[in-house]
Amino acid sequence: MIRKYRLEDKDYIVNSHYDLYKSEFGYDLSFRKFIEENVNGFIERAASNEDIFILEIDGKQSGSISIKKVNDTIAQLGLFLVDPIVRGTGYGQKLVETAINFSREKGFENLILWTNSELKSARRIYERFGFKLKKTQMRILSNKELIEEKWELMLVDN
Repeated sequence: MIRKYRLEDKDYIVNSHYDLYKSEFGYDLSFRKFIEENVNGFIERAASNEDIFILEIDGKQSGSISIKKVNDTIAQLGLFLVDPIVRGTGYGQKLVETAINFSREKGFENLILWTNSELKSARRIYERFGFKLKKTQMRILSNKELIEEKWELMLVDN
């Protein structure tokens, strides 16, 4: 089941992101702080055109995705995570589909996201939904040199 975020999900989102990215990619504590600030921003803004969605399986939080307003026409996808024990089951695609549908319902015309080149599984999902790679840049993030990527999906026909 995919449901809307509840306040008690904050620790799950922050800790699951940090634990997974630390163990799989060697990210440092600055990544945890980035995630926590991101979630706190959603809580503080409480905007009707923004949300975080939680994947829940058998009553256990097992993934997340968010949509944040960039401006009146552009939304940003983020906080995308699927717990390793449920990977390969299609839940990642369902989370992305939920985020895209929410963005369309809220009237956004474009959906962007920032990721990095080492997140290969997530990048494949984005490509399946029609996201296009628009920009790459080398950055030092979480004490690592990463190729950061900006992807974009047009939500309306031109």
